[in-house]
Amino acid sequence: MSDEDGSSRSLPSDASRALLRVDALWTGDGFTGPTLLSIDGERLHAAGAEAAAGEPRILPLGGTLFPSLTDHHTHLGLSDPTALFRGGITHAVDLGWIPAIAATWLDDARDRPAVEIAGALLTAPGGYPVSAGWAPPGAAIEVGGPREAGEAVRQQIMMGASRIKVALNSEAGETVDDATLGAIVEESHAAGLPVTAHVQGAGQTARAVRVGVDQLAHTPFTERLDDALVAEAADAGMTWISTLDIHGWGTPTAAYRIAVDNLRRFADRGGRVLYGTDLGNGDLPVGVNARELGALREAGLDGSALLRTIAPATTTNTVLDALGPRVAWIPSPPPGAAALLPAWLGTARGLHVSDLTASDLTPARQEHP
Repeated sequence: MSDEDGSSRSLPSDASRALLRVDALWTGDGFTGPTLLSIDGERLHAAGAEAAAGEPRILPLGGTLFPSLTDHHTHLGLSDPTALFRGGITHAVDLGWIPAIAATWLDDARDRPAVEIAGALLTAPGGYPVSAGWAPPGAAIEVGGPREAGEAVRQQIMMGASRIKVALNSEAGETVDDATLGAIVEESHAAGLPVTAHVQGAGQTARAVRVGVDQLAHTPFTERLDDALVAEAADAGMTWISTLDIHGWGTPTAAYRIAVDNLRRFADRGGRVLYGTDLGNGDLPVGVNARELGALREAGLDGSALLRTIAPATTTNTVLDALGPRVAWIPSPPPGAAALLPAWLGTARGLHVSDLTASDLTPARQEHP
């Protein structure tokens, strides 16, 4: 961890032989009680009986650890990745920027989240977001047919994309035709990559579901979907990224109410929902957004279901996988009431494992088991 003068603070000489005690650890299904963790460089492991032998030093960190907190929809070119990490987001998915710039975010940088990218958005000639104002030249690639679409998909993969994003926004211009959309999905799936779609306008969600799009970048907000379509999307295994707070930024709009209703029915059907904010779109907190989480609660996701939208499961048969190098830490134990979860999560901090033993986090008092 860096001091205010920018110098690097080293771990205590015996930190690797110490055990870290936290009040709770998120497992993906729930919280543990007080937990001891062993430190192995930039990784944490559940401390077994053998680790507790020999009266090791206990560093009483307290608080709650999350292996990760992920924002599944960001635009890092319109935001501050360093502030995002400080605000608790350890992993971020960038869903559209200039590929050559976005590729630089794949390099591991200690002061920002781990990043996955989509590269440029694929769209019809003149389609969204070519003239949207927020997207600089190069952040969208216009494709006029299946052959161009396939080539554009391959270009994004070469630049490091882990998913392909296509714009289906009929309210802001032309959209790719069905043959071109099908080619995008086919080429992406052949390479083992999912396809994320921005759907906006009547009938666009139905098109995405019909052709096999894997994920929606936004909960549909321009039309109330019929129950049959919602069920078809959920049954197909599609995931929806929430992005509810962009509809009013705390002052709900008609689009917000449509989106919450669609998301509630999708979740009730068993559809998988992911926390995402569309960071860079308006007045959104940089970090964990308590308003977004509160909107997810309004859509019926609460308790563990709410937490899994932002913090997926990280255990196998109750055995903790190694954590790190990035983790999210909240200075207090989990709240007793589910209604308090959004505000509590909003106090998260992104840290590296070595930061957890820093003197400004760990109390000076040391314990022995």
